Amino acid sequence: MEQMTAIFYQKRINHIFHYTQTSETLINILKNGFTPSYCVENISDLTYLIPMVSFCNISIRDVDLYMRYGNYGIGLTIDWALKNRISPVIYIHENSPFNNLHRQINEILLLDLVNRKMVDAVKKFEESTEKGEPFNYQSDEKHTKLLSDINKLTVPALQFFKNWKTDFKGNEIITYQEREWRFIPELGEGVKKIILSTEEEFATYDKEVKPKPHLPEHSLQIESITDLRYIIINSEEERSIIIKCLNEKFGDQKVLDALFNGTLIILTDEQIRNDF
Repeated sequence: MEQMTAIFYQKRINHIFHYTQTSETLINILKNGFTPSYCVENISDLTYLIPMVSFCNISIRDVDLYMRYGNYGIGLTIDWALKNRISPVIYIHENSPFNNLHRQINEILLLDLVNRKMVDAVKKFEESTEKGEPFNYQSDEKHTKLLSDINKLTVPALQFFKNWKTDFKGNEIITYQEREWRFIPELGEGVKKIILSTEEEFATYDKEVKPKPHLPEHSLQIESITDLRYIIINSEEERSIIIKCLNEKFGDQKVLDALFNGTLIILTDEQIRNDF
């Protein structure tokens, strides 16, 4: 009897979703792209703000489970995500070996710097004493540069860390199931990549003090109609408004082709809940 060979099959979810609360915001994203804002993250006993836009890589049939973040949604291709450096987060828990990565590395580094500076300071003190000169110690710039270089490695890691479960409006949710991906903008000099809760700036990013979006100059654009896979609206009356917006940006024929070929599908939240 001929032996049957098992066929390997792995389900691939070839899109990422972003949710929003209003049709106005949805239209603004289609027109002007995704604008990063500082969002609170808690890892171990560390609380901080990071600039980002969140997406989730979930099956279309599960989309309604995450509409707590907004009843409007945009689904984009994985190719678009990869092209724009959008990456999956790293889920951790209290016993993960690297949940204190940033603090542990900096504690080791700072201890090393203190020891280095003590040795350096003693050496320069002895040299100045031998020469009969006044002792005037100035820190070596290479130590400061070393600290900066280490932060260039640890800060990006912190930007992609996320607890596997968290509290959302009084309910415990398993964030691991959301398969979150993040867009972290490349910020220039003088713009903080992380704002710790101990810093004065942390309080200013309260939504009442500094409303979102925070970083419009770092918006991530949707440049082609082929980047779009799904748009979720609340009612059929909004469909013509969305199509008009798409026509103005990408051109009538390209939008018609995308809708006709099924590469772009516009669904209502009711259809998502009932038909999948």
